[in-house]
Amino acid sequence: MSISRRRLGHLAAGVPIAFASRRAASQAWPTRPITVVVAYGPGTGTDLLARQIGERMSGILGQRIIVENRGGASGMIGTDYVARSRPDGYTLLFGNNQTMAVNVSFQREIRYDPIRDFTPIARLVSQDSVLVINPRVPARSVEELVRYARANPDQLNFGSPGAGASAHLAGEALKAAAGIAMVHVPYNNSQLFADLLAGTVSLSFYPYLALKQHVESGALIALATTGEMRSPWLPNLPTMVELGYPSVVFTSWFGLYGPAALPTDIVDTIAEAARRSLEDTDLRRALSDTATRIEYGGPAALAQYTASEIERYKPIIEVAGGRQG
Repeated sequence: MSISRRRLGHLAAGVPIAFASRRAASQAWPTRPITVVVAYGPGTGTDLLARQIGERMSGILGQRIIVENRGGASGMIGTDYVARSRPDGYTLLFGNNQTMAVNVSFQREIRYDPIRDFTPIARLVSQDSVLVINPRVPARSVEELVRYARANPDQLNFGSPGAGASAHLAGEALKAAAGIAMVHVPYNNSQLFADLLAGTVSLSFYPYLALKQHVESGALIALATTGEMRSPWLPNLPTMVELGYPSVVFTSWFGLYGPAALPTDIVDTIAEAARRSLEDTDLRRALSDTATRIEYGGPAALAQYTASEIERYKPIIEVAGGRQG
């Protein structure tokens, strides 16, 4: 079928108009509320951080930021929802290490690609985990814990919020590095802490905020942190790296992502709002109170970090048994 010259002229004339209207729309952004999807339930640590940071960004951008919880399937439901959203800047993802680095190698049923399907916007904050034990465990150091576990195979267990969570992978990494046998006990609710405090669960790796009151009261005993450097909130506690376990480095990190093909000017506007929000004195104090480290990085930094974390987790996941689900 042939197309007349007049028709071609109309089509050609429409191209710059379409691009111009798209550009004008992005330049005016935002003109309505922005939704930030948290791929976990309300009240979780990820949810709290998204609301704290979102509140400051809202004031900078001049539009309300709505935090929407779309939990389930180890964060895959909410993450996939953002991947399939329009790239207009009005639907963003508050992603973390599980949704953007672990799931792609761990989950068989994953439907999104964290590199192909997303636009990285800003790296935000991180939280180190702490290795804690119930006082009934006859150990007061990682060395004593490993010695006991070697002498008593499968007598210790470690709890986690579920398969693929940092606590699960950290436990598996310790098992492999120390040559010990422990039983993984996955949970999907708050019962983990009740069982850890009761001694039904021997040990766990978890962000300090959730453990703080129990460690300070002596109900749980902290043995080490899992960051690359000592935690400013627990300066007297060694890292697993210091103790000879360089593979047991687990940090919960968080960043903002949009759907693929998000316009560069919108990306830059969001990234700048995120950077400015993390300079807010009240927010910095609130984050410090939750043992949260600020680690801002722009779009390129988050892209590089996401890719490197995906690669870093691959051998860890193999040690944990490979793909599941």
